Amino acid sequence: MLEAVGGEIVPDEHNGSLPRHRHNLSREQVADSQSARIINAAIELFGTRGYAATTVMDIAKGAGVSRKTFYEMFDSKQDVVVAAYRAFDRWLRDAGMVPRNPGEVAPSADLARVCLALLTLLSHTPAATRMFFLEVLGAGEEVRRRRDAAIARFVDEATPGMQALRAQLSPDLPPLSRTTVHVLVGGLHEMIVHHLVHHSAATLPDLAEEMNRLVFAVVAPTVNQHEFPDAVPGRTDL
Repeated sequence: MLEAVGGEIVPDEHNGSLPRHRHNLSREQVADSQSARIINAAIELFGTRGYAATTVMDIAKGAGVSRKTFYEMFDSKQDVVVAAYRAFDRWLRDAGMVPRNPGEVAPSADLARVCLALLTLLSHTPAATRMFFLEVLGAGEEVRRRRDAAIARFVDEATPGMQALRAQLSPDLPPLSRTTVHVLVGGLHEMIVHHLVHHSAATLPDLAEEMNRLVFAVVAPTVNQHEFPDAVPGRTDL
């Protein structure tokens, strides 16, 4: 399910630099490249230095553009975060990290593989991961609203599959509510945040087993997880 994606969160067909000589690029192509460079530079700086410690000039320098060009693209540092958050959500979707068929029942092993794939993907983009799980919390009301909206949309897309899995594995229990799925997603999100506060993003895949157990404890609590040895990545002793 994990599909190949590029190393940059926002693709730039010019690889971070425009030709210095005369070229046939349109204004739109130039603007797209500059915007991508600004967003990618901001993500790297916010994730390594922190949002508060990063200035507009830092971002412009990292992107290889002038301060004037920055303000032609964005009104403020916060506007860059908003654009970056949209790009990060799209990047995760391009990587296959959202349900493609919301009502389809995913086998237990598939859920485990998706969880491990997501954590592995996040571990390969440490600056972006730290920015979007830690730094956005202090980046203003608009960014927080977009964060909440992104989580809500993910919950909407994940709920039908989780409900179907509950009906399949624990049919005697009441249907799984959207609120329960929302709380579950919030708990998984907080596990990632806690890990990033205390550990490197590179070790995020270490959370896969614990996160997977939490999902099954909520979705199908009547099922003995020992019946699903493939549901826990890396475990052969179940």
